Amino acid sequence: MENFDYVVIGSGIEGSWTAYQLIRDAKRKASVLLLERFPLPHSRGSSHGQTRIIRHAYPEAFHTALMPQAFSEWKQLEKDTGERLLIPKPLLCVADETWYGGLDNTISRLREEQAKGGNEISFKELSFQDLTREFPQASFSPNHRGCVEYSAGILLADKCLATVQAQFKKLGGTLKDGFVVTSVVPGERVQVKGQYEGKDNIVVTGKLAICPGPWAKKLLEPLLDRKIPLKTLRVSVFYWKIKENGPGMIPASYIDHGAGEFWGIPEVEYKGLIKLCSHSTADEADPDDRDKAFEHPNHQELTNYIKKHFPGLEDTPSIIETCMYTVSPDNVSIIDSVPGDPRIAFACGFSGTGFKKGPCVGLMLKQLLNPEDKQVFDMKPFSLKRF
Repeated sequence: MENFDYVVIGSGIEGSWTAYQLIRDAKRKASVLLLERFPLPHSRGSSHGQTRIIRHAYPEAFHTALMPQAFSEWKQLEKDTGERLLIPKPLLCVADETWYGGLDNTISRLREEQAKGGNEISFKELSFQDLTREFPQASFSPNHRGCVEYSAGILLADKCLATVQAQFKKLGGTLKDGFVVTSVVPGERVQVKGQYEGKDNIVVTGKLAICPGPWAKKLLEPLLDRKIPLKTLRVSVFYWKIKENGPGMIPASYIDHGAGEFWGIPEVEYKGLIKLCSHSTADEADPDDRDKAFEHPNHQELTNYIKKHFPGLEDTPSIIETCMYTVSPDNVSIIDSVPGDPRIAFACGFSGTGFKKGPCVGLMLKQLLNPEDKQVFDMKPFSLKRF
């Protein structure tokens, strides 16, 4: 049996940042073990891939409030390592009349954070005429309006994950990949049982953080003695070629909050290809069976959308990849402690919006495991008790 002050289960971006936040706590100088079920690097969970959007623009105040800290942490990681992890890139948010309320809330949240001293936040509200003038590559409908956040960016996801893990190990953390957790036994010293290198293995810890991604229900429900309202989705990710003689593509990341929830990332990953997707192109899938023979969901809705709004793109995808989402009923993550056992905390159900918030999730789990510390974050919006 190995003993640690902290064990973190799951080395996706949330678990890796949690382990990093714990190991760099100079006050405690704790021993920290980070466990991963698959050999690293891998593409089995939700944190793989080349890019993620990072932004302040959310309709919910509790999300927007996290982002100045998240941006600061990512930039500090760049400074500490000399790695380029965040590419500044504007984010264009648009909506038709079905989501004007959400767009107005997003603009209000940005103004509120600016008023609190968020000088790094820069944005502008756009009418239909503004959209047409500033983004002539797109064909918007007269009922579209939006805002552009100039302070947004793109995280280089795979590189980000590898960098956080490298920093964790550099500070003395232990990372074990290929450790398949089979059960967690609460107690004065928590036992994590599993299989490692073909043998039964047990590690013991004073405090445990669980960041299980798509395996949340399987690992957490026995501990919580209740069902968790989560679904695991296999999401298809599409890349579309820019036409050689067309009007090109907007030089910004993109979110359309109307029907279909379309979103896109400009030409960063593959030369001449734009990532443009919809959350509607997903099907429910067991994470252990995600690569069994299957047909990608029909993408006709995306094709029609491109024909209507982005004439600079071919309307047949050049590349299709997959990603796993773990989705809660309200599309907000669950970050909480196991009832009656504050030595075990967990984070799950990020619904496709978790990567950018990884630094803050790590701090929130650290806060839950050390309630005697100053309470920095309001945990109520993320509590399991809301369901």
